[in-house]
Amino acid sequence: MLYPTTNQPLMLLALAICGLVSGLIFDIFILLSNLLKSEKYISHFFDFVGVIFSFSLLFIVNLFLNFGEFRAYILPMFFVGFILQKLISKFLWTKVIKKCYNGVRKTNEVNIDKGEKN
Repeated sequence: MLYPTTNQPLMLLALAICGLVSGLIFDIFILLSNLLKSEKYISHFFDFVGVIFSFSLLFIVNLFLNFGEFRAYILPMFFVGFILQKLISKFLWTKVIKKCYNGVRKTNEVNIDKGEKN
């Protein structure tokens, strides 16, 4: 029983990173579904594909880390990483994007006031 106890911090970190990557996958698919708003079925399709990719990633990581054994800490650590990514994208990325957007908007307003065309 030495193997699981010595590598457990590495497993926890890998599962949290797996949750972060799954959150990024969902963010990419949400972005794609927002760009292609032609039909409502597209968002359902991208949600389905995101779930398939996320759980496939979780099962592959679990296969390499625990030889496929599901333990009590696997899903909670996966969801901790997923929730952490959602919090990071909600607070950090939206603030960065708003600052960039406002900077570009102010630059365009100054150029328009000067009579320059972009």
